[in-house]
Amino acid sequence: MKLLKIDISESQKNIIIMGAAVLFFFLLFWLFLYFPSSKEITGLKRELALTQQQIQGIEILLAGSRGRDEAIHLLKERQQYLNSRFPQKEEASLRIISEVARKMNIDVVSLQPGLRAEFLDESGKQVLIDGKAVCYLPITIEVVCFYKDLVSYLTELKNSLPAFVSVASLNVNKDNRFPGKVRANAGFNLYLLI
Repeated sequence: MKLLKIDISESQKNIIIMGAAVLFFFLLFWLFLYFPSSKEITGLKRELALTQQQIQGIEILLAGSRGRDEAIHLLKERQQYLNSRFPQKEEASLRIISEVARKMNIDVVSLQPGLRAEFLDESGKQVLIDGKAVCYLPITIEVVCFYKDLVSYLTELKNSLPAFVSVASLNVNKDNRFPGKVRANAGFNLYLLI
């Protein structure tokens, strides 16, 4: 099979080279300038939408208040409440879990915090409160105590901890080594704002 030989004039060669050069520069422009800028613009749009959402929340508070000072006071109260119920660090809460147990004469066999994880809604999206991500820290604790003390301990933890906490699991068994006592394994989720 013979290949066809195409005769190209010098001006046609120049046109093809110029067209290829323009295409090459267009691809470079798109790859190195347009595409990264597009990603940055998308991120800025997302940040703008979040900021506009926060502004709407402030405007709603201002509309229902008597003045600017009252609205600022309400915003500060809300922020203090969120900061107190959703701490940024878990160390204080972990310390309180052990301290409350000691005060109630409960023997803590083990206290194991897990890895911090994002709290997701039903659709799998990360939950945000005032622009901060909600995370939870799973905590597993094993204690030996009387049953009535265990109930009091769980109630006291709910009241004493500076963070929202939920009991994820609770397993209570009779402890044969100590008459009248139980060995309990409890799983908590401690919620944080990061």
